[in-house]
Amino acid sequence: MTTRRAHARLLRAAAHGDDDALTSLVRLHHDRVYRFGVRVCRDPSDADDAVQEAFVKLSTRPDVVAHPGALAWLMSVVRNACSRLMRPFQRERRVLGERSDAEVPAAELSAEATLARWQLIGAVHAAIAELAEPYRAVLVLRDLEGMTGAETCEALDIGEAAMKTRLHRAREMLRERVQARIDV
Repeated sequence: MTTRRAHARLLRAAAHGDDDALTSLVRLHHDRVYRFGVRVCRDPSDADDAVQEAFVKLSTRPDVVAHPGALAWLMSVVRNACSRLMRPFQRERRVLGERSDAEVPAAELSAEATLARWQLIGAVHAAIAELAEPYRAVLVLRDLEGMTGAETCEALDIGEAAMKTRLHRAREMLRERVQARIDV
């Protein structure tokens, strides 16, 4: 059986009240939704709350569970929850993407190449964190999460033209900010 058919069967079962199927859906999508939440909320604790809220809402909405765009709906709920939770004037700016499980560079990289790579990654994370929320959200969904244009539009509740414009501007701003950080 193909993965799509298995996923569709899982969606149908969850929509008809199968708790095990809903649990499987949560396991299947949790990591992706959480990564998006961390990037949008900029705070792992807030992201936890937003993701939990999204999955609780999903469990009460069989119409959404059965819809093929359920992942986009989840992202939209997380984005809205993060917007409510964020208090920019109360929070210090945090670097996006802080992780305790840092990647180990490949053995064939020299020390200089490893340092340059680490600096570039840091510059990209910091530049993404500085983007205004509408630009950051579209960039994260399209370029980091790999969502389609239609899924991104649905998750952000915007039209295709607006999504494309924001994505283009976000990429330009990101490129400029990363270049400025590297040139320093």
